[in-house]
Amino acid sequence: MLLLLLRKAYSTTSSTSLTWRTQIKQAHLASQISSILLQRRNWVPLLQNLNLPKLNPPLFLQILHKTQNNPQLSLDFFNWAKSNLRFEPDLKSHCQIIQLSLGSGLTRPAKPILDTLIQTHHVSKLVQSMAQACKGTDSLSNVLSFVLGCYARKGLVREGIEVYREMSVLGCVPSVLACNVLLDAMRQGNETRLGWCFYGLMLRNGVLPDQFTWSLVAQFLCKDGKFERILRLLDFGVCDSMFYSLLVDGYSKSGNFVAAFCYLEKMSDGKLEPGFSTYSSVLDGACKLGDVEVVERVMRTMVEKKLLSESPVLEYDSIVKKLCDLDKTYAAEMFFNKAFDEKIELQNATYGCMLEALTKEMRIVEAIWVYRVISEKGIVVDDSSYSAFANVLCKEERSEEGFELLMDVIRRGFSPCASELSGFISFLCGRRRWREAEDVLNSVLDKGLLPDLTSCSSLVGHYCSRRRIDSAMALHSKIEKLNGSLDVTTYNVLLGGLFAARIVEEAVRVFDYMRIHNLMSSESFTIMIRGLCQVKELRKAMKIHDEMLKMGLKPPAATYKRLIYAFK
Repeated sequence: MLLLLLRKAYSTTSSTSLTWRTQIKQAHLASQISSILLQRRNWVPLLQNLNLPKLNPPLFLQILHKTQNNPQLSLDFFNWAKSNLRFEPDLKSHCQIIQLSLGSGLTRPAKPILDTLIQTHHVSKLVQSMAQACKGTDSLSNVLSFVLGCYARKGLVREGIEVYREMSVLGCVPSVLACNVLLDAMRQGNETRLGWCFYGLMLRNGVLPDQFTWSLVAQFLCKDGKFERILRLLDFGVCDSMFYSLLVDGYSKSGNFVAAFCYLEKMSDGKLEPGFSTYSSVLDGACKLGDVEVVERVMRTMVEKKLLSESPVLEYDSIVKKLCDLDKTYAAEMFFNKAFDEKIELQNATYGCMLEALTKEMRIVEAIWVYRVISEKGIVVDDSSYSAFANVLCKEERSEEGFELLMDVIRRGFSPCASELSGFISFLCGRRRWREAEDVLNSVLDKGLLPDLTSCSSLVGHYCSRRRIDSAMALHSKIEKLNGSLDVTTYNVLLGGLFAARIVEEAVRVFDYMRIHNLMSSESFTIMIRGLCQVKELRKAMKIHDEMLKMGLKPPAATYKRLIYAFK
């Protein structure tokens, strides 16, 4: 017993001694690196000559503590260490460098670092770590406002609200700028009701609205059709050309052109001269409703104001593009059709703008017509136009015509986003339109694109049910090349099909692939053991049996009893 205690004491002492030595060595290295960074402008070759080991987070934090008075230098070393010292920053290191950067106004380089954290960490964990990084400083509100703004700019409204709540718990008041970004994200996502709730929360928490806040409030009111409340804002002295423009736009959309022209005149009287955007609202509304008289009147006014030339033939491209950028698709369509009827050649980019704008506004019939014109003329437009069109075809136009158009877009080398494509393939499978699902899936896989596992699994399951094992394996090979996978249930069906067809080697290979992707279940092992026993591969079956027990995937007693009997 005494001998054991002595050994334990010696072991503890040795471990403590080793820890102290490591700490002393780390502290010395941190001082050495910090001195070079602070004293030499050209510090890169000097650090390279030291043959430094892989930089770990604790050592980096020691260096950061010594160089924090020079934030740009600290940031440069952070980026250099990632590339040259195999430095893999942890959450704490990331948050410390972000806090230091923001404290010195280095917002631009801090943003991509924060973007990475947003993708990999939960809101609560990220906020708490940022709060730790800000301890001992007065920067917490500013840093968390920056975090809130980053979530909002990505359209992550729910996560942005969670940051706001965490800030309230910590006693922080977010900046009006960050609140405006989140409020604007709600507006863009048509979250009107949520926007009103958040606006009320802002006021209760003492966030003072600025001019941009009022403009967002006016846009929410406009969406609700509450134009009289926008007028109250004007009565309160919150006067801005945007408020009048919103009123003009709202009344034009509802067909109340008398009111629209009235506020155009008020703008001119108040020396808030309406521009191209405001007049195009009236033009767009009139084109949509087919009011020729209003179209002619507003175009005359735009010519008088020199917003349009008297003979706009040479300006069709710029006019259509400008109207598309403003989402005034009915007005843009009018000029586009005029050019088409008059056989005036438009630029390829104009066709792309028209296609994308119509797609964005969900005017699918018109978008299909423009796409057919593009195809007939052999015009090539930019990638974003094709992709936006393909997304809408997947989501909204699931007819036979829509399928043919989608295949045409894919053959051109463009594809919808993975979620829309997966939804479309799943829709085809659900309607038992197997051939079409097969064509779409094979086309995108051949382009190196991978939909989600649900759509792939549906088709493999269908092949197995029809005993088309060769087709199932051919599809799986394509998925495997892209490092994709199926769900466990489908893999089990595939294994059963392979054993039924006596394709044992392929079954073993598929099972190995399942193991790599950690997609094995108790049923997977049962199928493999039973199948290998049937072909007298008892040694392989026993090896898999032992692996099953080791992983804790033993089947129910009755199943296991039958499984063991197969070894006899």
